[in-house]
Amino acid sequence: MDADYKNAILAEIRMIKATFTTSASSSSEKMPLRSIYFGGGTPSLAPLSTLRDIVFALIHAENAPFTLQSDAEMTIEMDPGTFSLSTLSSLKELGFNRVSLGVQSFDDNILSIMGRVHRSRDVYRSIEMIKEVYGEDHANYSIDLISGVPGLTLAGWTETLYEAVRLNPRPRHISLYDLQVEKGTAFGRWYADEYGEDLLRKAEDGDVVSQTHVGLDNLAKRRPSLPSSEDCAFMYRYASGYLRSMNYEHYEISSYAYIGEKETHRSRHNQIYWEIGGEWYAIGLGATSKIDGVRFARPRALVDYVKWSAVLKEESSKSGSYWTPPWLLVGEEDEEDELLDIVMTRLRTSDGLDLDWIAKNDLYGRSVVEDILRGFQLALDLDLGIRIPGSEFGYIKLKDPDGMLFSNNIISNIFVELAL
Repeated sequence: MDADYKNAILAEIRMIKATFTTSASSSSEKMPLRSIYFGGGTPSLAPLSTLRDIVFALIHAENAPFTLQSDAEMTIEMDPGTFSLSTLSSLKELGFNRVSLGVQSFDDNILSIMGRVHRSRDVYRSIEMIKEVYGEDHANYSIDLISGVPGLTLAGWTETLYEAVRLNPRPRHISLYDLQVEKGTAFGRWYADEYGEDLLRKAEDGDVVSQTHVGLDNLAKRRPSLPSSEDCAFMYRYASGYLRSMNYEHYEISSYAYIGEKETHRSRHNQIYWEIGGEWYAIGLGATSKIDGVRFARPRALVDYVKWSAVLKEESSKSGSYWTPPWLLVGEEDEEDELLDIVMTRLRTSDGLDLDWIAKNDLYGRSVVEDILRGFQLALDLDLGIRIPGSEFGYIKLKDPDGMLFSNNIISNIFVELAL
């Protein structure tokens, strides 16, 4: 990790602490956290000294802004083949008690097609190290898998899922993502640029691009075919049914948590993003925080982030106690933006959307609930959703798997009715 980048991160941490001197908080108090997540790339490649300095500044230093609750999760993203047993042991000593492992596939051919550096042997070795360092009973790790990849067959996908649940120790959490072919990526160039604006437009709009959109017969002779839209839908449905049968809770569109004897291993960090009124601090390149209803995204380019941090440090020094950081400044975010976020995130979860909460909220009220219900009627008509009775309006949620599979359509229909 670049020294300038590390220093910029440490400066931002110190500036966060400087904002804890208002209202009931004092400069000596620390904010308790239920989760810390090191992500955004492959942080396990950063020097241990850098990770140690950042963790110390966050929760251990005398002037650290945060402390951890006794049952907090501290997660780090790691790619197979990028760490050693000694590195993992050091990370455990730093406090990391959960690993998010970027497996993506157990098939070396698929990994090669995706341009991944690691191979299946690296995956198995990584899991062996997690078991050795944390112990079989305390090996808290998550894996990511990707469907819809060129060359991936239905049989290959079923084998991928079968292999995932046979791992020892079993992953406590599994995240499944469908490959998105987007403009500007290698897959975008392979499967779009050569075949017209229609496919480019679909990719640019964020749609899943499959071989059913345009003829790829000639391309298939040189490169593996993308799975069809029908095959991608089958992969989603099959994964939901199979993983639930293997004692995993499908608690969010892309997320599965193993149901243990004492608890369900949902990602505590992601739960914060999806809950109503969730707030989180974010630090570093491109990170987005949400504090007091204000969303704020940091610069995405390294040079811009380093400059931004330096400017803020200078401004805070000049303004002293009167300085307000940009992540606390009320800007474009308003009640409508917050409502959209609540509807979208809650309907992505198996818990669903609490309509009574919206009806009782002074910012929204009964009329907003009626708009939401008009939009959700499409899900009810197509048997993609259900409405659960409550004190007045109750809950609405999407069915698993088809409601979740077509969630974008249902949520968009609600947005139309809200006229936002």
